[in-house]
Amino acid sequence: MHTQTLFAAALLASAATGSLADAVTLPIDLNQGHASFSRNIGVGSFTDTYSFTLAGSSFFATVSASTEDAGLQDLDLTSLDIADADDNIVAHVAADPGTSANDFYALGETLLGAGSYRLIVRGINSAAEASYSGNIAVTALPEPGTLALLLAGLGVMGLLVGRRTPP
Repeated sequence: MHTQTLFAAALLASAATGSLADAVTLPIDLNQGHASFSRNIGVGSFTDTYSFTLAGSSFFATVSASTEDAGLQDLDLTSLDIADADDNIVAHVAADPGTSANDFYALGETLLGAGSYRLIVRGINSAAEASYSGNIAVTALPEPGTLALLLAGLGVMGLLVGRRTPP
């Protein structure tokens, strides 16, 4: 009985290790407002995580990705997600695995606050090695005080123009 328990534990451990074998976690540097990500994938399913941090108040984030295959193989992304530091999914697109060699996936504009986030790319690959690549871009939104100051300045300029006497 003890031998069977040890065998079952070893089998479960090897299965768990095998299922995690095709996963990566990499940082993304968004200091320039955008970054690229890519990976060559072997056969089977994968879950890749790209971590990034936003400093400031509010941002719009957009993500796009595409796959490139050769021959009869087919690499499909099954989902693109953005998760916050508490593992809440704040943006999700469920991809529709197709049969074409090259597919395009997009995660539309998502409002994000300051903090740590993870871009999670999930997919499956068929017969041979293939690759995916993508881009993530963030655009800072002006703070409410900045917008108020801009509108006040435009209002003052409007008043000054309206008070000008014709020459």
